[in-house]
Amino acid sequence: MSRGDELTAPVRDTISTTAPGLLGRMPRDLSRVAVVHEDRDLTFGDIAALSEDVSGVVRGHGLERRVVGVPADRSPEFVARLIGLWSAGAVPAILGDWGPERVRGALTATGAAAAFGPSPAGLELLDTAGDDRRLLGEDLGEASHILFTSGTTGRPKGIVVGRAAFEAASWAFFKELPMDESDRIAFLSRPGHDPSLRELIAPWLTGATLYIPGSRTAADPRLAAAWLAEHSITVLQGSPVLLQLMAGSSNRPVDSLRLVCSAGARLTAAALRSTARFAPRATIANCYGASETPQVVCMHRVPPGKGVASEDPVPIGRALGHAVVRIVPDDMSGGESPQGRLQVEAAACALGYTDGTPLLAPGHDGRRWYDTGDIVRRLPDGSMCFLRRADRQVQVNGARVELEEIEGAATRVAGVVEAVATFVEDGGGVGSVRLTVVRSPTTAVDGDELRAALFDYLDPAVVPSSIEVRDSLPEDPGWDSAPPEDAHGEDGTATLSEVLQECARSALGRGSGRIDPDGGFFEAGFTSMSLMRFVSEVSVRLGAEISPVLVYRFPSLNAFADHLREHLDDLTSSSDFRR
Repeated sequence: MSRGDELTAPVRDTISTTAPGLLGRMPRDLSRVAVVHEDRDLTFGDIAALSEDVSGVVRGHGLERRVVGVPADRSPEFVARLIGLWSAGAVPAILGDWGPERVRGALTATGAAAAFGPSPAGLELLDTAGDDRRLLGEDLGEASHILFTSGTTGRPKGIVVGRAAFEAASWAFFKELPMDESDRIAFLSRPGHDPSLRELIAPWLTGATLYIPGSRTAADPRLAAAWLAEHSITVLQGSPVLLQLMAGSSNRPVDSLRLVCSAGARLTAAALRSTARFAPRATIANCYGASETPQVVCMHRVPPGKGVASEDPVPIGRALGHAVVRIVPDDMSGGESPQGRLQVEAAACALGYTDGTPLLAPGHDGRRWYDTGDIVRRLPDGSMCFLRRADRQVQVNGARVELEEIEGAATRVAGVVEAVATFVEDGGGVGSVRLTVVRSPTTAVDGDELRAALFDYLDPAVVPSSIEVRDSLPEDPGWDSAPPEDAHGEDGTATLSEVLQECARSALGRGSGRIDPDGGFFEAGFTSMSLMRFVSEVSVRLGAEISPVLVYRFPSLNAFADHLREHLDDLTSSSDFRR
């Protein structure tokens, strides 16, 4: 008998009034499986009992209507913590897999009264108690949760998401993409990001079952692709990069998939084509939205088989039923235009930022609007397509960041006097950040030291793939693509194997530790994220565009090097290393 079968009447009453109302739709049959995690099957009753434990702790500390930090991870306990906090009327501040400085900054930004430690650690009261009400004001009672995004200072900025907007966006999403009790939904989105919340609440809204992979499976696209087939997953969400990596690492399509949602970054035609081959029976939905909206506000659906013929740009579609959007010309003169900045009306937006930065601005029509900063074009059929950003905000591996944040974080490191971050993106939509810093003449700061510090201040997904330390910035405007000085040997060159070793150590943050050249990438500790950094840095060093899929076809440093040697002339006409 599962623990949930023993629920008392008060617990059942709590379930029926869970806040927000999304999770109040607890099925009558509490013995039905809600979550499958590795070899554990947890029923709706099991999750309810776990969440009631959380609610009891929160109420015991008087934390109703207060902010509580919650580390995000792929586990049933994370699901239960969110439900328990919502049930108790507390506001979860969802923390990513960050270093201690970024976690501390996020908790300070919200004035969190308490925080859960990594599972299974308990609740810790914080000395910031009381600040959350000052920061968020009376709107805190209407808040659902807090997510974190970039600021320009190198410090996290909280987005306070309201219950009403979150519920409206969630209902609109599942109305557009219906699911039912037969569906098996994969939890492969990065925990704590907007898409992952849709996965977590899906069982309560649709009756579907949530499948949570183990950490090793989630980190390795080869294992993740096999896991999807093994469990006959029907619904998958992922960033375009993740979808491409799984498609490139898999020898067989996953025929059980009937719906694939691309979210978190621009979907390119190349990514759409590879996804269509990987999931030939699936409708592919290009989902557009932001933490501020919150969730998906626009969607474009591609029927099964149609994605293989796609061309750029892939449309972001039309607004869902809960949202009103408009296109405003760049000169902000008002009125509609076929091309301009995409704005979302206030009713579909978050409550605000924790640092007081205005989220909404009044329009000429008297309504308030959120300016996404995205330049879009309206197509003849009435749908829209994304063209570019109007600022320096970029998407890296599905994570959003402002380049100023990376520069700000770098200049917080002792000995760094100037920093410049740039963003590059290949034809498949795989983007990476390169960072060049100028060090003080009196310091010996190097790239390894700087990278270690950045992991404390930044989301790991946006740590630059290439870090160059200089004594001054060159006058040549093409400096950002020049190879780092320490890439050369005594004769001014380095062997290809040496370059790959340096790039691998940099991507893993291992300093001088040597990587086994014949060992597999994942056996060496790589994840899909660090492999993206590795391939990006190799591309920078060779001056060529290298597909990240190659690391699955040639899964060791030596195999990768052999392939590059054979195709060196096709990759680049001038190389700064010896074959």
